[in-house]
Amino acid sequence: MYMTQRDTERTKTDRRVKIACYIAISISAILIALYFIFFHYGFSKESNSWSNFGDYFNGVLSPILTAVNIYVFIRLTTTISNIESKRAQEAINQEKFHSDRELNQAKELFEKEIEHDKIRLEIELENEKKLLLVQLRKQEIDSFLRVMNDILVFEKQHDINELAYPILRAYQYTESLLFTGVKIFGIEKNHNLISKIHHLSRDLDFLYNELKINKNIDQDIHLKIFEEKREILDALIDITLDKRKE
Repeated sequence: MYMTQRDTERTKTDRRVKIACYIAISISAILIALYFIFFHYGFSKESNSWSNFGDYFNGVLSPILTAVNIYVFIRLTTTISNIESKRAQEAINQEKFHSDRELNQAKELFEKEIEHDKIRLEIELENEKKLLLVQLRKQEIDSFLRVMNDILVFEKQHDINELAYPILRAYQYTESLLFTGVKIFGIEKNHNLISKIHHLSRDLDFLYNELKINKNIDQDIHLKIFEEKREILDALIDITLDKRKE
């Protein structure tokens, strides 16, 4: 059976006390035997003999029994003190264990709360970034529409030369769109859309030179620019709305 350290200490003390008692009884028996051997052969009927025996027994055995009693008392006191000390230490250790466990639980709870707040803040920041990106993309789409519409309603202009500046501005805008498109729309890997923007820029340049040299608008180029504008616009809107075509 499993025994604790306190039970082991108690067992050792009990064994030592028993040994001390055995020694005291043995010495007492030896002294009594010596008395009868040297001073008296048997039981006496005289009171003086018994009185002498009592004095002998008290004088010789009392110091021995007193010493044994003192030894037993000291051992018991020491054992009890040790048991109480160990019990107090065990209580302290137990309390420390519970305190450490509560501290660890509080620490884990705090770390979980911090991690939860961190994740929440990251999600909020990511949502804010996405919202800001959508707003920037919408502004860029509005700018693209405004610039392109200025040259696609040329039939309402009274002077054809008035279209030169809007066409030049549209050409410059499409050139810059290749840079802003990468930054805002992330089209660096969308080679099809980049190619369409290049074609639109080239056609605007051709239309501008045609207008400056021949004072004329090529209807085929005009219709082609209109179609390119529509395709680019649809692609930019799809990116803004996060519509990925398979």
